[in-house]
Amino acid sequence: MVIFRLLKQHFWGIALIIAIAVGSSAAVRIWKARHPGAMTVVEAQAMDMTAMKPPTGAVPVATEIVRRASFAAKVTYTGSVAPYTEQNIYPRVEGWLRDLRAYNGDRVPAGKLLAVIASPDLETRVAEAAAGRAAATAEITVAQSGAARMAAERAAARGDVQAAKSDLAGAKARVAAARRGVTQAEEEFNAGRASLAYWQAEIRREENLLKAGAVSLQEYQSEKAQAAAAEAEVGNRKARVEEARANVAAAQAEVASKQAMVGVANQKAAAAEAAVTSANREIAQKTAAANQAKAIVATAATIDSYRYIRAPFAGLVTKRYISPGQFVTPTDAILNIVQIDKVRLQANVADKDIPRIQLGAPVLARLAKDPTRTYSTRVTSISPMAEQASRTAVVEALLDNPGYKLVPGDFVTMEIATSRASDQLTVPTSAIVSKAGRDAVWIVVSEAPKGKITYYCTMDPQVTSSKPGNCRICGMPLVPKTSGGTKKARLVYVTLGASDGERTEALSGLSEGDEVIYRGNTYLQEGDVVFPTAWSEEGPVELPKAPGMEHGPAKTGAPTNMENMPGMEHEGPPR
Repeated sequence: MVIFRLLKQHFWGIALIIAIAVGSSAAVRIWKARHPGAMTVVEAQAMDMTAMKPPTGAVPVATEIVRRASFAAKVTYTGSVAPYTEQNIYPRVEGWLRDLRAYNGDRVPAGKLLAVIASPDLETRVAEAAAGRAAATAEITVAQSGAARMAAERAAARGDVQAAKSDLAGAKARVAAARRGVTQAEEEFNAGRASLAYWQAEIRREENLLKAGAVSLQEYQSEKAQAAAAEAEVGNRKARVEEARANVAAAQAEVASKQAMVGVANQKAAAAEAAVTSANREIAQKTAAANQAKAIVATAATIDSYRYIRAPFAGLVTKRYISPGQFVTPTDAILNIVQIDKVRLQANVADKDIPRIQLGAPVLARLAKDPTRTYSTRVTSISPMAEQASRTAVVEALLDNPGYKLVPGDFVTMEIATSRASDQLTVPTSAIVSKAGRDAVWIVVSEAPKGKITYYCTMDPQVTSSKPGNCRICGMPLVPKTSGGTKKARLVYVTLGASDGERTEALSGLSEGDEVIYRGNTYLQEGDVVFPTAWSEEGPVELPKAPGMEHGPAKTGAPTNMENMPGMEHEGPPR
């Protein structure tokens, strides 16, 4: 009675609770019917998750047939742009900064006047040096005039010496001629004496013959006259000998006189030579003084030129440190200029990669703020020492930069070649996994054929053929599969070689023609059934059909009959 009374009192409340409970139960069953495999919160909490097993089916994967091809390994690092040369511009003299003609961002050619420093002391020093040089030059002119006069006197003295020597030679010639005259006169005198002796003997013989009457008186007198003539000729010839001897003495006296004149001329010539030497020495001294004055002028001009500050190279002004009107010294930086018509691409490379990089190795650089802009260059320097904290060393590549398109501080991605192109087996780097500390890749293997063998394309699986050939879409070789057969994943350990970031050399463990898995391989287990398909950034382009579904793969995102997939069974909606 009490129960009926309570029911009667709270009939509408109890009816509302029952209605809510029935409606909630119906809503849950309808939602589960439309969302196969879904559970309520209570069911999910009560479920033993360790007892769940994945549904039976194929894992979509991206594959590639291993082929030998040209391959060049490389390493990729993020680097930055640095100027080819950077320099703070300092004045070399002190003074007032009178004029500053460069501003931040200005492009300046080499030699452009950037600033002028006012320095009265330097200007006065230049004027003094110029005056000293003029005076020294004038003294050179005076010394040269004196030297010319001394040279003329030396020439005259040398002429006198030559004339005296010529006269001496003439006197000696006359001595020789006189001596020949003496010799000839003596020979004639001796001949006359011989003739006289003959006639004297002949006269004595004629006298005897005359006394004997053998000759006539006339004949005797004739012979006597000839003897007298011979005696007179001897006297004449003797006189000529004396005359010739006197001529020799006179010529010898003349030679002595000429020799004295030659000595005097030589003395005058020596004196003139000494005067010329002295004049030349004076010229040399005056010239040295003038050269010294010239050097002083050049030094003063050079120091004065320091007042005019010019760009040391073509570059870009990045900073102005001082404003015009200030007093500056050689310790005060005025401007900063960078040379960027050629720039340095610098990257901090890990020390493990340094031994594989060589000078001249090709470098492909991409500008971080605009990856479409690429630059090709080569490694120009490698730092010989690694930074202790980061264990990296700087690798640098020079690059021409016309138009200043690259500026210091820009980030670049540098792909640095570490080996030359070669014919190698390579795999996508994404295909490499680590198992038990070893490098490995997953490959696709087919079970024993269970029917007719067909061929398909791994990139375009919809392309099939009953015989070997190439894909009509991408041109890749078709690979065999079996009707009713399956493809399974198998782990293969490999020995890896060099890498370019995207691909890596497979030195051992793989053979040409193997089909490696490079996408969808994260959670594979040995023997998993796989479904090779094309792969996009969003994932597989096609998905395999679950057992019991119609033949052929399903497009990604297409509605599928999920209620037919294993593990996805559910109760149908209430009828």
